[in-house]
Amino acid sequence: MKPENGQTTRWFFDRVQTAEALADKIGVLIVANVQGRTKPLDDYEGDSIITEFLTNTELDHFIEGFEKAGIYCEVVLDEEGFLQWLNSKRSSFPRPHLMVYNLAQNGIGPARLSAIPGLCRLYHIPLVDSDAYAVAVAQHKFHCAAILRQLGLPAAKSWWFTKNGWWPQPPPDGLTVIAKPTYDSASIGIHKDSVFEIDSSAFEKLMSRVDVYHQPITVQEFVSGFEVEVPVFEAEGPRTIAAIGIALHNKRNLHDSILMYDDVFSDKYAFYNFSEENPGAAMETMQFAQRAFRSLCLNGLARIDFRVRPNGTPVIIEAACKPHLTKHSSFMYAVGQLDKSHVDLLKFLIGSALRRHEIDTTLQTKIVCH
Repeated sequence: MKPENGQTTRWFFDRVQTAEALADKIGVLIVANVQGRTKPLDDYEGDSIITEFLTNTELDHFIEGFEKAGIYCEVVLDEEGFLQWLNSKRSSFPRPHLMVYNLAQNGIGPARLSAIPGLCRLYHIPLVDSDAYAVAVAQHKFHCAAILRQLGLPAAKSWWFTKNGWWPQPPPDGLTVIAKPTYDSASIGIHKDSVFEIDSSAFEKLMSRVDVYHQPITVQEFVSGFEVEVPVFEAEGPRTIAAIGIALHNKRNLHDSILMYDDVFSDKYAFYNFSEENPGAAMETMQFAQRAFRSLCLNGLARIDFRVRPNGTPVIIEAACKPHLTKHSSFMYAVGQLDKSHVDLLKFLIGSALRRHEIDTTLQTKIVCH
């Protein structure tokens, strides 16, 4: 379902125009971990954290996209590379206005995405998207759900299982749950046996996962039904284009199936416009996603993920503060609804940051909106 008229998504085109108008005055520094070039600081014996790293092809798509957008772009590999760049190359950056787009999160444990944003705050370098606080909260599945539920949003009921056992208390016996490593994304630690019923064996199962993933496990009520991703765009508040459904093995209603590590690693899933299945539930997910974006203090682009019951009831399961912007992503599917490209998406990202940091005002550039 495409927007009925241009006014519906005027906000998207306004930020694209902002980026185009200031393209010769700004530059982007991408900080990234890259598969085959970044050595993991720590890793798991089974699922590898390299699924959270960019592939060389994905990095090339970013570089090519910024080049086609007319926006100067440099790439720094890894967190240590950024420290070296600060000390030796920052002063020679060839554009008057620098912004950092951080995709680096090497290692395991909490707040990995916060290292580069923290340094940027120390050195007064604007970020393209969310700050150190927001990415730390969004990356913590249990705290994220607790905040959203406290604010009245329909996040999944969640419990925390640590090396000391349950916090604050165990879920009721007989409840079907899904167990997830608290600090990881890209379906790391998500397998067929991640969904189970709470009984006397649950404690041992979860303690084994704590040992494997070296972190607490977030245990959520399991919601049978559809899986939906809602891309959220910052434009004078959060905006959405569409609710994007996930089809797995050519099935839209996943019932009790889940998106597992191997599915994500191999891109074994497809997208569709969820409004084709349930227009009312699609609209609800978009409204809840906008409220979640604001509640978590997110900036730039982010994604709110849902399971939707067969009766249309949406449940928030996760927030992605660094969503995939690759050609196989819900963001690209969403902007495709506007007949726009990956280059336009990158222009929006930069235009949104320019507006947030008021760099467009500082440069006293008049943006003409038609």
